Amino acid sequence: CTGNTADVVQTEAVNTVSTAVVTSTVETTAISHEVDYDSEDLTPIELNAEGATTIQLNGDSISVNGEGAVADGSFITISSTGIYQLSGTLTDGQVIVDTQDEEDVVIILAGVDITSQSSAPIYIVRAPKVILTLVAGFENVITDSESYTYLDKSGEPNAAIFSHEDLTINGEGSLIVNANYNNGIASKDDLKITGGSITVNAVNDGIKGKYSLAILDGDITINAGADGLQSTNSDNLEKGFISISGGSLNITSGLDGIQAATDLEIIGGVIIITSGGGSGNSSTTGGGIWGPGSEGATLESAKGLKAASNLIISGGTLNIDSADDSIHTNANVIINGGKIRMSSGDDGIHADESLTINNGEINLIESYEGLESAIITINAGTI
Repeated sequence: CTGNTADVVQTEAVNTVSTAVVTSTVETTAISHEVDYDSEDLTPIELNAEGATTIQLNGDSISVNGEGAVADGSFITISSTGIYQLSGTLTDGQVIVDTQDEEDVVIILAGVDITSQSSAPIYIVRAPKVILTLVAGFENVITDSESYTYLDKSGEPNAAIFSHEDLTINGEGSLIVNANYNNGIASKDDLKITGGSITVNAVNDGIKGKYSLAILDGDITINAGADGLQSTNSDNLEKGFISISGGSLNITSGLDGIQAATDLEIIGGVIIITSGGGSGNSSTTGGGIWGPGSEGATLESAKGLKAASNLIISGGTLNIDSADDSIHTNANVIINGGKIRMSSGDDGIHADESLTINNGEINLIESYEGLESAIITINAGTI
């Protein structure tokens, strides 16, 4: 049996994280998603970069020094490719990106506090890709209200930071997102996080990437009323995946901690998840949203890790306290390494089709059923 391999290929232009899985005992459909991190994803633009347009937020007004952005009261629209450096406070305003240019837009957040009373404080309508850079030593706060005003029936935007396009967050500064209406950070395309200290407090989902959500590094804390991390595209098996290669995540979620519409792969990082109030919140102790052994009895799900297709763990340290299954997939679970500690109100690990353990340290403190699958294969590891 050959375990998972995680090859990181770095060049000046691209950094590729790829995984491949081979098992000799059980036929599975292994995932081989490649996440391409461009050089601009990995290398933050420095403060006061040459040629940058500077934007000063002044409470209920905005001043612009440079090209490519136009202010109208407390609203500013970025309409051209370029680098834009923001600082200051907006008490009720919005930063909009809407460009038909073919190059990326870089937004440097150097100490902003942006509040909107009617919509997403940061709204990316059109752009090839937008990069939000968090400058070291600066705290940035994004806050929306409990209701949005829509001009059409699309229901968008629906997150405090919302993008129709590819979105990357990098840097060494901090970002606090207070999402009082719905979701915290959401992209309808690919969402990548390669650095920064990010805290999301959301009444619904914390961080969402429709086509993919990839985390390479960063210190991320999520307090979500629904799912912590989520991908949503289930129409294409090449999309809708979540890949975590590093960083530190601390997720407290009302529903699933991490939910992938297709595949979920964990290559490294430190991940702490408390979902659905933790393992003590089961129907056997009262107040739980599900019942042991009664899967499908409710549409709600408070699992730790959840994937519709394959779920592969090849490294990292995971500590999961879940009201529902700690690790769950509708297809195959493959564990090639890592340290996993779980307390579950239902199953520790559940796979509809197969569970294969090739290596790793698994410490299951509490569960209704420990390991459950149609086929269970244990080749190595400590359980």
